[in-house]
Amino acid sequence: MLTDDRKRALVLSGGGGRGAYHVGVLRFLEEHEWFPNVVVGTSIGAVNGAAIASGHSAHSLWALWRRLRTRDVQKANLNPLSDNFLLDTAPLRQTLQRDGWVNFERINSAEAAVHLRITATEVTSGHLHVFGNSDNVFPSQLQQEPLGLDHIIASCSIPIVYPATQLNESLYWDGATVANTPLGPAIDAGAEEIVVVIMTPWEDNEQEEADPENGGLLESVKRVPGNLLTAASAALEWALLASFQSDLKMFRRVNELVRLQIENARLRAANALLQQQLRGESLDFADEDGDGVPDVLQDKYHQLPEPIIVAPRRSIPVEQIISYTREGHERLYEMGYEDAKRAWAAAGKLVAGEQ
Repeated sequence: MLTDDRKRALVLSGGGGRGAYHVGVLRFLEEHEWFPNVVVGTSIGAVNGAAIASGHSAHSLWALWRRLRTRDVQKANLNPLSDNFLLDTAPLRQTLQRDGWVNFERINSAEAAVHLRITATEVTSGHLHVFGNSDNVFPSQLQQEPLGLDHIIASCSIPIVYPATQLNESLYWDGATVANTPLGPAIDAGAEEIVVVIMTPWEDNEQEEADPENGGLLESVKRVPGNLLTAASAALEWALLASFQSDLKMFRRVNELVRLQIENARLRAANALLQQQLRGESLDFADEDGDGVPDVLQDKYHQLPEPIIVAPRRSIPVEQIISYTREGHERLYEMGYEDAKRAWAAAGKLVAGEQ
C-alpha cells in the first residue's frame, strides 16, 4: 500500500535476460528487512519494478523467472531490414498479461506496493521520460499517469534489437538508451536511502577471466562481438555504464555542494552565537541531534548518504541480454544475492549470520 514514507528507493537497471540478477538482490534485501518504498525501473528493471509494485516478493517473482524462456519474451522478425529491428516483443506482452507478472489495477491505485517510476527514451528527441504512479516530493518533469503495458514495453525497446513502442502519441525506445540507472527519479520521489542494482562491473578491479566454477558465465566484456546482435548489445552495455558513472558523479558533486552549505551554516551559527555572547545576550541555537547544525537550519540543508551499489565483479556476457534460460537465471539469481551481500558489508551494514 502506498504510504507517505519514501525513504528507501531501489533503482533497477536494464539488462534483458539478466533480470534474474535483480531478484537475487531483492531476496537478500528482504532477508535483511530492507523493503523499498520507491522503485525506479529501466528496461527489464521496469518489468521487475512493475511486478514489485503489483505486490510480488522476491519469492514469488523468482517463481516467475524460473519459468521464463526466450520464446516467452521475443521471436524472430521475418522482415528485419524493412522493419529496422531484429526481434519482436509481442511474446513479452502476452507473457506479462497471461502469467500474472503485473496487476495494473493495483499499480495505479492506493494499494500499490511501492511508488513506481518507469523510464523510456523518446525516439524523435532523445529525451528521457519518467512515468510514475504517484506524484513527486520535489519539483521534476515526472509524467504522473496511469501506467500500463505500453510503458513497460517502451522501456524494454532496445534500439535495433526490438521495435520502438507507441506511447502517448510518440515512439519510445529503451530508457537505458540515455540513462540505465537514473538516480534522479529516486531522489525526486523523496528517497534518502538508495540501493542501485547495475549488471555491469563499474569498479576498476574487474577480473577478465571466466569463472570456471560458475560455468564460465562471467567473462570479459572486452571480447570482440561475433554478430550483429552481440555488437548492438555490447554498444548498449558501454552506454549503460557511462550513463551510470555520469549520474553517480553528479550525485557526488551535489552532495559535496550540500556539505559545503552545511559547513557554511555551522560557521554562520557559531559567529552569530559569539556576537550574542560578546553583547551579553543569550541566543538559543538548539542542536538536539548533535550534528553541529542548529535545528532551525536543519530542514534547509540535507546531505544524502552514498548509494549502495550492487554490481558484479566481472562482466556478464552480452548474449545474456537476449537469452532467457533456467540455467542462466539460476546462476544470475545466486550471483545477485552474493553481490548484494558483498555490497551490504562494504557499506558497513551487518550481514545476517556473519560476525
